[in-house]
Amino acid sequence: MITLVRKLTVSQTLFLTHLLLAAVTISGMSIARYESEWERQVYFSATLAKQALQAHVESFSQSVGNASYASMTLPSVNNHFALMGNVMFVEVSGVSDIGHKSVIVRYVPRTATVWRADLRQADLYKSVSKVNKLEYLLNQLDTQDTLQSRKLEYLLEKARADHHLVKSSSQISSQFVLDWHKPNQLETDYLLDSHQYILHIVLPLNNKQGGSIWAVFDAKELKEVQVNLAKTIIREACIAIILALVVVFWTVYWIAQPLKKLATSMTTSLNYRDLDGYPELQRGDEIGQLTRAYRALLLKIDQQFDSLRAKSNADSLTGLGSRYKYTNTVIPYLQRHLATDRVVGLMICDIDNFKAYNDIYGHMEGDKALIKVATQLESKLTNVDLAFRYGGEEFVILCCRRNIEELEHVGEMLRRSVETTTIEHKGNAQHDVVTVSIGGSFTQVNRAQYINVEFERLAESLFKSADQMMYQCKSSGRNRIKWTESPELIL
Repeated sequence: MITLVRKLTVSQTLFLTHLLLAAVTISGMSIARYESEWERQVYFSATLAKQALQAHVESFSQSVGNASYASMTLPSVNNHFALMGNVMFVEVSGVSDIGHKSVIVRYVPRTATVWRADLRQADLYKSVSKVNKLEYLLNQLDTQDTLQSRKLEYLLEKARADHHLVKSSSQISSQFVLDWHKPNQLETDYLLDSHQYILHIVLPLNNKQGGSIWAVFDAKELKEVQVNLAKTIIREACIAIILALVVVFWTVYWIAQPLKKLATSMTTSLNYRDLDGYPELQRGDEIGQLTRAYRALLLKIDQQFDSLRAKSNADSLTGLGSRYKYTNTVIPYLQRHLATDRVVGLMICDIDNFKAYNDIYGHMEGDKALIKVATQLESKLTNVDLAFRYGGEEFVILCCRRNIEELEHVGEMLRRSVETTTIEHKGNAQHDVVTVSIGGSFTQVNRAQYINVEFERLAESLFKSADQMMYQCKSSGRNRIKWTESPELIL
């Protein structure tokens, strides 16, 4: 993983990190929003359900407190639950205020079913005994006692109703399977079973001994709400990620691309002037500062190169052109002047017996002699001629004239100018002054031949021929000049 990360470019790193940050942020906000919206929807549904049940809290509290099953099992109660539409089950439970008797009544509104869920076997026997007893008393009663008869008939009718409730409740209890469990220790008074989409509502009763109404609502409409909510949030999250991608691309383009552009420019031979068109130079941020600093660095490098080129192009002792400058100059010089039908000459000037001069007068005097010779040579040249110190006591002259006679005149003038300087040199026999031996080579091509000349080979040939002539001068007595024509090098 670390190896993979190290291989990433700045653009890729910026893109991936910004995308990851955006994805994490958007995902976190989407999840938080989904949970908040979902809780709000559940709370809203629970509030509506509680408001529907709240109307029964007072009546059920009194009924449970008095253990009044008759009022709790009235058809109107079940009908009221049925009108709510999505009530699946209701249980009213508690402890009576008198006798502390457990009271549990259950309702299934959709089937209009109501029964007691607190029955014991003794309750069934007791209800039967009560009916039989009242029937017996009514049969034994004098028919003329109308008030007592009506009272017994009322009690009998009530006892029969209680018996019917007990009997039917016993049958229902034995057959009914409770599919839900009453929630315990609720943090709120409602709970949503998200697997079955069942909403449990538990409201407390206000009788002395306490009790509660537990209602189970069908909350399948919340499933559709949940699906639509998830789709909406996912759609908005996708839009947000797309917008984040646009921002990431813009960030990469705004930050990484200029860096990449600068990095690419560093691998090429750029001049500081080449950066003048860069729009990053006008930016006020760190990229702009970096670009301006890079341009300033290129400017400084160019200045240093110019200084180095100036130093490398000039011989530090004599001030003439250096050997490095000769190497870079000779071919352009030939190309430029041969194109004008001029005769171009190359002369190699070597101080005669200069080793002996250093041995006799010392190297410091030898340096002074070199400077004087170089000054004399340069003073006799025109602005189209070039002089170089090729090495040690050897000088190279490039010149061009209309014909060979003019070149020979220049060479002789250079030789005499050194001789007439009268720099004492006891080691230079026959002359006793510093002299030079000059070997010269010249060439000329017409316009038709010019395009086929190999200038590199021509430069080598001119130098080699001039060098040979110079050694012939040495062997024939020194302080003289010899010329030869270099062969024309045509493809």
